[in-house]
Amino acid sequence: MIDDSRLILISYPSGGFGNFIYYMLTEFSSNTYKVDNSNFNFNELGNSHKVNKYIPIWSKDPDYYTLPQINTDKKLLMLCDNGINNDSYEKIKSNIKFDKIVRLNIDYEIRPVIFTTCVIKAMNSDLYSTVADAIKQNWTDSNEDYAIRENFTLLYHNWPFNWSPVKDPTIINVSIKDLIDDPVNTLTVLIKSIGGEVILQRPFKYFCDKWYRANHNFFTIYYNWKDIENSLNSNNSLDLTHITDLHEQGYINYCIEKKYQITVPVYDYKNWFQNTNDIKEMVTALCNK
Repeated sequence: MIDDSRLILISYPSGGFGNFIYYMLTEFSSNTYKVDNSNFNFNELGNSHKVNKYIPIWSKDPDYYTLPQINTDKKLLMLCDNGINNDSYEKIKSNIKFDKIVRLNIDYEIRPVIFTTCVIKAMNSDLYSTVADAIKQNWTDSNEDYAIRENFTLLYHNWPFNWSPVKDPTIINVSIKDLIDDPVNTLTVLIKSIGGEVILQRPFKYFCDKWYRANHNFFTIYYNWKDIENSLNSNNSLDLTHITDLHEQGYINYCIEKKYQITVPVYDYKNWFQNTNDIKEMVTALCNK
């Protein structure tokens, strides 16, 4: 077993912003090994894969892995990309002993964000291809919008991935929701957790903001539900005609079903809600049956 007290592992689900965390800890933590990242930038999808990595990624629990020799007393960062289906450290811990493991967790509210980033950014695919087979198996009218929408609703009712916080003194749990809501504070706390201090404050805040703006389109589904729930809890009606994506509609149907402990009648609502008053009326009708 390799035992190196300098090593910090960054573990993340596919699409879970692991490369961004790697870049930020490399560049802006006082106690980490530095390399040339002058060419770093986000691509058109908001990926951070251009970050210069000086230790090979631990990917898909390989049978053979070698750590390079690096002459430094600084902390060394290593990425663990085992995919979204595997959040276990059983194999990697049997090969390497780390000082700390930074674990990026999928909060309940962030599930649709990570599902989307995983499919689009990590798998280089599209959301509809992921449910196409299930729709064909379960629906005779598989080309209809409501069938596609309902399969996304069922995906969140039967969420197949884990990535919950782990109680372990060597593991630093990082909430992806917190990262989205407040990247500056979340990363500041993380840097302190690995024994460092934030350096270069202005560029640090600049890249937090740049990451947020580069990935904002993926966060919209999270914010839209928050706005809808606020409207449902008040007397205000919120227009929903701008929400046309079937994945997002399916996720919102799931949130409605969880919130009110109901089932949205698929065929009665083939045409999706125009505003939150439509949702309130449906909930009232179903609860009065």
